[in-house]
Amino acid sequence: MKFTKKSVRENNEKKRKLHIGKKQHMKQKTISKPAIKTAIKPPVKKEIKKTPTTPFFLDPYMNKYGVWIMMGLVSVLILLIFHNFIAGNIFYLFKDIGSDTLNQSFPIYKSLTKYINSEGFPMWSFDQGMGQEIISTSLVDPFYWIIYFFGENNVAYGMLWTELTKIVLTAFVFFKFLSVLKFSNTNALIGALLYSFSGFMIVGGSWIVFSAEACYMAILLLGFELYFTRNSWYLFPIAIALISAMRPFDLYFYGLFLIFYFLFRHFSSDKFSWKFLITNGLKLLALSILGILISTFFFVSGVQLMLDSPRVSGSSSYFNLLLSRSLFFLEQPIHYITVIFRTFSNDMLGNGSNFRGWGNYLEAPMTYIGILPLVLFSQVFVLLDRRKKIVYSIFLAIFLIPVVFPFFRYAFWAFAGDYYRGFSIIISFTMLLFSLQVINEIEKQKKINLILLLASSVMLLVLLYYPYTGIEQVINKEQQSIVAFLIVLYTILAYLFSHTKNKGLVLGLFVLVIFIELGYMNYKTVNNRVCLTNKEYLQKVGYNDYTVEAIDYLKKTDPTFFRINKDYNSGPTEHTSYNDAKAQGYYGTMSYYSFNQKYYIRFLEETEVIHKGNETESRWAPGVSGRPLLQIFSSIKYNLSKSTKPAFMQMGYDSIYQVGDVKILRNHFFLPLGNTYDKYIPLSKYQKLSRLQKDLVLLQAVVTEEPVSADYKKLTEFNVSDTMPIPTWVAIGNACEERKKDTLQIQRFSNNHLKGTIALKEPRLLFFSIPFDRGWNAIVDGKETKPMLCNLGFNGIMLDSGQHTIEMYYKPPYFTTTILLSLSGIVLYFVCVLIDLAIKRKKRKTLVDNPAT
Repeated sequence: MKFTKKSVRENNEKKRKLHIGKKQHMKQKTISKPAIKTAIKPPVKKEIKKTPTTPFFLDPYMNKYGVWIMMGLVSVLILLIFHNFIAGNIFYLFKDIGSDTLNQSFPIYKSLTKYINSEGFPMWSFDQGMGQEIISTSLVDPFYWIIYFFGENNVAYGMLWTELTKIVLTAFVFFKFLSVLKFSNTNALIGALLYSFSGFMIVGGSWIVFSAEACYMAILLLGFELYFTRNSWYLFPIAIALISAMRPFDLYFYGLFLIFYFLFRHFSSDKFSWKFLITNGLKLLALSILGILISTFFFVSGVQLMLDSPRVSGSSSYFNLLLSRSLFFLEQPIHYITVIFRTFSNDMLGNGSNFRGWGNYLEAPMTYIGILPLVLFSQVFVLLDRRKKIVYSIFLAIFLIPVVFPFFRYAFWAFAGDYYRGFSIIISFTMLLFSLQVINEIEKQKKINLILLLASSVMLLVLLYYPYTGIEQVINKEQQSIVAFLIVLYTILAYLFSHTKNKGLVLGLFVLVIFIELGYMNYKTVNNRVCLTNKEYLQKVGYNDYTVEAIDYLKKTDPTFFRINKDYNSGPTEHTSYNDAKAQGYYGTMSYYSFNQKYYIRFLEETEVIHKGNETESRWAPGVSGRPLLQIFSSIKYNLSKSTKPAFMQMGYDSIYQVGDVKILRNHFFLPLGNTYDKYIPLSKYQKLSRLQKDLVLLQAVVTEEPVSADYKKLTEFNVSDTMPIPTWVAIGNACEERKKDTLQIQRFSNNHLKGTIALKEPRLLFFSIPFDRGWNAIVDGKETKPMLCNLGFNGIMLDSGQHTIEMYYKPPYFTTTILLSLSGIVLYFVCVLIDLAIKRKKRKTLVDNPAT
């Protein structure tokens, strides 16, 4: 048959295909009805499978206002959990095992706030031990500025609001992270609540620093996912900068976690390819270097602090001990029991100082992140495809094997410590992520594995109620029953969630139960602790005792430099307070700090105040409080006592004033900050002396490093036989008077700078009881001079006879270089942002102008 209007017929044919539809078109090709049914059957079934479930009435609000609803729930939870603190009845300062808030954090923040107001940028402080660089302990945490704006007298209030800010910010960032992972808003809300009120966040938050770690980890995850899924890299280097500035070691720890997480995301995603892995790995490495460059100023000082610490490079390191353990050795049973119960609840084995598990309330696993993840996370291994099951299994094993075999946990910490700390949040995050993935899969109409669900729940109940030997009386029965109820309830809800069309309603019930669970559990965690009350804070006790008035009196009547010793401690906690000087504003010698000054600890070890290699004593440095001769050496001029008959009254002190119950005693043998020696003794000879002889010799001769510098030849070598055979206070007084003949007359003094003059009749060594640090520099008569390391860990300057003008100033090592590097990093960051924005704008313009491309 011939057609004369072929083109017209072809156009009509196209119209018929367009308007008549697939069925009529197939009929025109003489396809039989059974064949038609067979052809259209799969699409019809698939369409039925995708039929939307009955919407929950809150779904439209969650889709539009999810982040605000989440923030509202977080705010309500904060009010429920912390209302006693917010009302000011009690302070977020703990007197129990969490006494670090009162013994360390509060004194640091109070001292730092005063320092910034009086002297500006913090560099060196004399109220930490006998002096230490404090850059790496001060402004590295941006959350500190919340405390600063509360003011020196309201530090206690500021510390609470800092913690609440961390919770809110962490919840917001983690919600955004889950949103970028394309979880539904309701699913993201569940994850944000569980993460921001996890055990690590709440229990760790009562030690201040760990809640910041959880927040920065959330920022790191968000920054990574923005890059990985949207090729937006702007946040990632900021996260790296925050982590590396706050704690350089965390850069290693969370960097190691990020490597595993990157591999996990890569191999479990559809973007899997070796080229993609290598290319993006190198890009992330470059962005990490940019982040470190931005934080160089704080990062370098933090690294230097750790390297100079006896805990890292000194004799107190745990490295050799932990590295010597067997690869597959097992912990005691109490360790594994603690892991189980601390995953169920923060407090099932006791709260605060009443905790009776492995380690202590902080060092033990802080792995609680809600009961729902425990019920659901194993479902991920049946709902995903084969490749993802393998990847998820490997990722989980990486963080569970160190729980079973502690050697691998030590490796995560570079063999620096036997604890969990940040490792806890990684375990918790893994379980949470897996459980949220399960919810996501069920939302896609995949059925839950009922047998595995029941088996998981039964296993959890068995672990919860197994009769573990020796802890029956310790377990909190109330929480045990509530956890059991929650396991059953979440199991039922999980089953309903997979079998009902109204999944939004079940998700809403999940949110409600989680909200109630977190409120109950964390209220107990925070409010069952022993805290500083508002009444105690205002009374003349603790850091507010009459020491404050005694210090004020001395500062008004004595403008010179001096240190103070106390025969009592003012801290109101169950642990002895070693940071009274920071909290009460004076110069002392005691110091409780994770990384005390290397040379100061060396001095305490060589004088046998503490034991060499004792890691605990390197942190809890008692100073020279029990050594009256070392107090003379250390420029201690006053002793404060609450005793009716102070022992120091028999040691060259007399009483000059009393404020309340505090007596002020003055030392007649006081040696000023800058005093001189005309004799020296080599270190090897000094080390052979008895403890008493060591104290006496320090009042007569300077101890030199070996080999002895030629500069010391201007002095006379001390003969050990000249040591006082029977020391009396008269003889000690005479020795001190000899040392006082030539002292520095200080004209100007601050924490970072001092200036004075001295006149000498013969060459002598000018000694400063300032711990040796490469940042200390000297100007002698207008000429730069580097101080010498002497007297086991202090600064000294060799001077010839004559009149001298001496300046000592502190400038941290690499100070200018690190500032320039940080500034260059910031400039480079913004330049890269502008270039990236320009490239993206150009691409968008090209697409608009040439849609075909």
